[in-house]
Amino acid sequence: MSCRGLLLLAGILGFHAGLAAQEPSTDTANDPHTVYLVTFGPGPHVWERFGHNALWIRDTVTGRGVVYDYGRFNFEQEGFLWRFARGQMAYWMGRTDGGGALIDAYVRLGRSVVLQELSLDAAERRHLQAALETNFAQDSGTYRYDYYRDNCSTRIRDQIDVAVGGALRSYLASTPSTLTLRDHTRRSLDNNLAIYFAAMSFLGPLADRPITALEETFLPALLQEHIRGVQIVDSSGASTPLVRNEIQLAESDGYSVPVEVPSRPDRVFGGLGLGLGALLLVLGLLARNSGAARWGFLALMALWQVFVAVGALLILWLWGLSDHVAAYRNLNVLHFSVAAVVLLALTPGMMRGDAKRLRAGRTFARLALVASAIGVVLAMLPMLTQRFGDVSALMFPTHAAVLVGLESLSRPVSSSPS
Repeated sequence: MSCRGLLLLAGILGFHAGLAAQEPSTDTANDPHTVYLVTFGPGPHVWERFGHNALWIRDTVTGRGVVYDYGRFNFEQEGFLWRFARGQMAYWMGRTDGGGALIDAYVRLGRSVVLQELSLDAAERRHLQAALETNFAQDSGTYRYDYYRDNCSTRIRDQIDVAVGGALRSYLASTPSTLTLRDHTRRSLDNNLAIYFAAMSFLGPLADRPITALEETFLPALLQEHIRGVQIVDSSGASTPLVRNEIQLAESDGYSVPVEVPSRPDRVFGGLGLGLGALLLVLGLLARNSGAARWGFLALMALWQVFVAVGALLILWLWGLSDHVAAYRNLNVLHFSVAAVVLLALTPGMMRGDAKRLRAGRTFARLALVASAIGVVLAMLPMLTQRFGDVSALMFPTHAAVLVGLESLSRPVSSSPS
């Protein structure tokens, strides 16, 4: 084990010993339990980028406890990929006796861990644990998962809210957010540009509407942040913070999410669009007099059309045939035009020099470019609810270069005078 790992382990053991030595609160004479909201920082994998959280209910006298969390899944679960494609994912609860081993496991993975002790009285603690146990008893708390509306963090949030009589939801719903669901997704996926581009391509206008703190607490880190401002009424009738104490058990910047919405992906995809467009343009212009350039242009164009056609079919599937609500009414269908499917079918004939198929190819390339141009214009309109400028930056230049290249192929081959 590394020195860092030994230090973290020592810190955890010291923290556990400190908890065991705590004096119980005044209302815990008959119920010496304490409730902690445990927030785990993001990890390296795409399904870990939102982070995770849990509720740890711990006996301060015996040191025993139980950790409850939501959002568990298994890639090997029967039918997982088909349910994922349909937006009908079945996730479930976790219930871990003790709790320390689960927390230690996250620390060893290099994840940050924050504990927030909640100011719940004995009745609220009993109600919370009973609700969690009842939920777990029902098929391990299996539920229909949604990234934004019903995930690990929203379930934990709602359980706390019920325990405190709605005070948490009331506070969060009255606090506006400065970011949207798309903004938070952009922050979270900044470490993987391929996944980032896919998410930006498949998200519709629902991800761009104004939201409140309630809706952005699908991110555990934001639930951790917002819950600090919540006040509840204690058993004496006085107002008290919901968070009694907060402890940074482990800190890690290895997988951190930027606070601000990143601008790097916009520059990267803009550069890719210009670079790919320039390459297609050069090959297309040279293709009139060079067989190698002609084959290179058409082969690269075919690969591009595969990319566009797959994207178009996925967007239409998500919009029309799935329960992925965040993908509905997606205007990126303008950039991922179904014209690509026809262009792809015409490519073998164009490679053989079939003039009829080349003319048809130009027609569908124009359609694709016009649709993409409409997308660029719409992205500039302030009244439009969907933001997709980063997608436009890659798609439009490439569509334009395809059309210019096909137009060049249609011109007569130049010849020298005899």
